[in-house]
Amino acid sequence: MGELKPYRGGYYLWKYVPSLPAAIIFLVLFVAATTFDFWKLHRTKAWFCLAFSIGGLFEVIGYVGRAAANNSTDSVIIFAIQNVFLLLGPTLFAASVYMTLGRLIRSVHAEKHSLVPINWLTKIFVMGDVVSFLVQGGASGLI
Repeated sequence: MGELKPYRGGYYLWKYVPSLPAAIIFLVLFVAATTFDFWKLHRTKAWFCLAFSIGGLFEVIGYVGRAAANNSTDSVIIFAIQNVFLLLGPTLFAASVYMTLGRLIRSVHAEKHSLVPINWLTKIFVMGDVVSFLVQGGASGLI
């Protein structure tokens, strides 16, 4: 069982001991889902979904870090790795959803119902995600 250890001078990076069983369960789930996503990506050549698969890879790396943190709650490197990758994975998931939304609106010929012009839709949302990605990445790096 993991133990909560201080980093330096009584400062704790974690407020709790990360659960090893939970980290392993989510690691296995994300490995399975990400492997399937990369297989489908290769099979269909739908490269606009690459961000989704990379987001899954980020989550896998993050949960490996979370599992390693169970016994190393005093390690800044492990804390930073799990923190950054678990935080940035969902921004890539969101970016792929926006890229899919533009294609979906075009495929059902619903451009006239979109509040944002279809040519700008993906660009606006992905740029927002890029800004969010950079802000979250910078903030998690500062932690």
